[in-house]
Amino acid sequence: MMPNDIEKCASALIIMGALVACGQDVQNVEYNIDDGIATTASPKLATREQCYGIALAQYNDCASGNGTHCAGTAHFDYQTDRWKYTETGSCEEKGGSLKPKKDPRVK
Repeated sequence: MMPNDIEKCASALIIMGALVACGQDVQNVEYNIDDGIATTASPKLATREQCYGIALAQYNDCASGNGTHCAGTAHFDYQTDRWKYTETGSCEEKGGSLKPKKDPRVK
């Protein structure tokens, strides 16, 4: 490997790490060392839904209800008025609901 190739590989790894840290899906990247071009597969369209009652405390994606603003506001695990994104069709398999319910633990 030439020094320039190592820099390109390192840059690609840094960018992929930043995308993962931001919660983005990372596609497989193929790198052709002969021509120095990185290619990715066509991105898939994400299909997700808001699933209520599956988020752990402080790990909800957004909020609903009185006194809330958005992400990270769930006070309890599995709070029924807080949601987390799931793949479409998988919410109820995980024990969640597609509609919010008033949580009796919240006053």
